[in-house]
Amino acid sequence: MVNVIIYLEKGQDAKDLVKHLLSEKLIASASIDENNISYELDNDNFSEKVYSVITAQSKALLFNDIVNAVTNKVGFELPINSTPIVASNKLFDAKIKSKTIPI
Repeated sequence: MVNVIIYLEKGQDAKDLVKHLLSEKLIASASIDENNISYELDNDNFSEKVYSVITAQSKALLFNDIVNAVTNKVGFELPINSTPIVASNKLFDAKIKSKTIPI
């Protein structure tokens, strides 16, 4: 199991993307963090970017399918990564298994 983290630029519809991923059974659940501020140093220039960040729970083996679905839905690649869920209770585990496509 993983948390898949998707960064959308301001103005992109995060809720619509979550609905799409849920309907395709690629994710079991998700939360959206609006107006997430990210800081970077680019060629010694401090920059600030504002994102809508989706954190979705899924199976690790569905990661590439999720990336492909996101790219197809928005029309281009977005920054996406995942972090492992190293432990969970039976309720959470059952939710991920029952709400995503079988592997």
